[in-house]
Amino acid sequence: MNTKITTLQKLALTALFLFFAQLTYAANYYAYKNQTVTINTATTFAEYRWIFVSKADGTTNEVITGQTTATLTQTFTVEGLYKLRVQVRNTEGCWSDIDTSTDIDIFVLPDFTVTVAADAGSSTTYCTNVGAADRTKLLATATTIGSVTLPSEVTFVLADWYKTASSAGDIASITPSATNTNPYLLTETAVGTHYFVATGKYSIPAGRLISAAAAPVKSTATTITINPAPTTPTITPTVTN
Repeated sequence: MNTKITTLQKLALTALFLFFAQLTYAANYYAYKNQTVTINTATTFAEYRWIFVSKADGTTNEVITGQTTATLTQTFTVEGLYKLRVQVRNTEGCWSDIDTSTDIDIFVLPDFTVTVAADAGSSTTYCTNVGAADRTKLLATATTIGSVTLPSEVTFVLADWYKTASSAGDIASITPSATNTNPYLLTETAVGTHYFVATGKYSIPAGRLISAAAAPVKSTATTITINPAPTTPTITPTVTN
């Protein structure tokens, strides 16, 4: 019997592997770093054993100390994927078997930065009399800190834009621009130096966040300079007769 695998079959198997790899990477739940997470079981037993089957730092099969009730309270300080399991003991002293189907995955989101720069082909300086299309376009970009790769279903929402009073970029008491497109085409035409800040946040699938949400992350202020256009002079020929 011919057992050779054709090129088409190889491609199909590769695609299938990548499909399932992507599926298994998505976590059951998401949490922000340094935020408290509460997890409950809907059962009543004499004792509970909460276990990290695996942690983001590579630790495996770690029993969580001091947590022996039906409610687990935990604060995650390291980003990455965690697998959590619970076992229970009844009043007769018997512990439950391990049931891997009840394990849950929790992905702790990494910190990230937001940076702002002029979009390709755009300048941070323009003149008051240029057309709207020739004003500065600002592009906000989010970059995670560290080497943890985000699951594909988690994305960034960029950006709310703020015009700030100084290069310090304080946005505490400022209302964001009504336009939140990215890139952001400036509407400013006043001569002078202007400062703009962008913010970003995570977009997480509905019903999957189990910690408090973190505040949006803001960029440093980007400086835009608008120069005055000269007044067109009056032409006066020199009369020679």
